[in-house]
Amino acid sequence: MILKILKFRDKQAVIDYIERLPDDKQYIVDIKVKRKRRTIDQNRLYWLWLSCIMDETGQHKDELHEFFKQHFLGVTETWCFNKYQVFVPSSTTKLDTLEMTHYLERIQQFALTDLGIVLPNPQDKFWEEFYSRYKNYI
Repeated sequence: MILKILKFRDKQAVIDYIERLPDDKQYIVDIKVKRKRRTIDQNRLYWLWLSCIMDETGQHKDELHEFFKQHFLGVTETWCFNKYQVFVPSSTTKLDTLEMTHYLERIQQFALTDLGIVLPNPQDKFWEEFYSRYKNYI
């Protein structure tokens, strides 16, 4: 069962629920801070940056997307039919806003240090010029 604490009074309701649980069983309680999923603006920035890297390197943005997911988010190893090993990269759609921010920062740093490509943020001085150049690639 998932119990959500969205308002102060919800907290007491969760406490009351836990106190009513039978003592003869064991439980696992997992408490997480609720964060919003990545924003549309974060996603657009991501694909804009991939378009820039594509333009600069010739590597297709879909391939870049797969590379960065595997490189920075990792993969899950699984088996199909108990016979075939499959590596599934983590998805960016599951990232919350903070995780997406960290992901974008890692890509930005990689582009600069490994590729010599500067990927600006919307608040940077040359953002408008950058955006105008790559907005049609998205």
